[in-house]
Amino acid sequence: MLLNKLAGSVLLLLACDVQARPTLNWLQADWPPHQIVSGPYQGQGTFDLLQRQLTERLPQFNHRNRLVSMARLEQVFTDAEVANCSVGTLFSEQRAVNRLFSNPVAVGPALAVAYIAGTLSNHPANQADGVNIAILAQDPELSGVYQPSRFYPDVIIRALQQTSSNLSSYPFTSEVNAVALLASGRVHYVIEYPERLEYFNRLLAEAAALEHRAIIDANIASVSYVTCSKDATGKSAIAAINQLLPGLWQQATYTNAMLRWLDDSARHRLSSEIASLRKDALMQFQPRPDNAVDPGHH
Repeated sequence: MLLNKLAGSVLLLLACDVQARPTLNWLQADWPPHQIVSGPYQGQGTFDLLQRQLTERLPQFNHRNRLVSMARLEQVFTDAEVANCSVGTLFSEQRAVNRLFSNPVAVGPALAVAYIAGTLSNHPANQADGVNIAILAQDPELSGVYQPSRFYPDVIIRALQQTSSNLSSYPFTSEVNAVALLASGRVHYVIEYPERLEYFNRLLAEAAALEHRAIIDANIASVSYVTCSKDATGKSAIAAINQLLPGLWQQATYTNAMLRWLDDSARHRLSSEIASLRKDALMQFQPRPDNAVDPGHH
């Protein structure tokens, strides 16, 4: 009887402890290979792996995953009922209005133009330092696609808004394969992150031979962050995450997760950015005033 009472007391204390801990809702979307919510690689996305390494070191919070659509992701941060967080967000002034940003959590390659090898290699838009997207988007004989509901650099936004642009939006998911669109000839080029297309290519029965070209004036590494709601719990979470990041950036398991879906060429291109961010993290830099962080993936 005494043992039963003791066991009951322990369970009650554990339950009270769980209830006392604030809850963080980690938002997830079908965004392979950054977040993979289904299929053979479920849970093996870049940000899935980084999130796991973060949350296992944050026992002071209850952690729950919440699946949302890409179209809803931005709106969810206006939900005041619970604290929402997301891994892998690019900074923008608009996003900073309703959420807090951590110190840098990851870095990835820039957006690029991808096409079947050899098909657009000699196009006039191709220049020594990359593709002039304004010229490519005006070619009436071509069709290009891009992912909606995403932050884009100004040079790409201007190309999307051009009169007679050949670019149209297409919601790439695990079921809508962007590389299959290229391989079938339905489109001529895609604006996308190289690691996204690497993931889509792996899902095909026969991989396509792709070429990637940097986009002039958008060829910068994309630095991403953890973002959380602007409430007390979100503020505590960001502070705790910033305390963890200096140590995590020094661990091979952390940077290997960051590089999970990159080919050797992309890994080489990112080596200097990773080294720089690792050095900054080691110096344990503090969050900047008024949440002002440098723009860097979502």
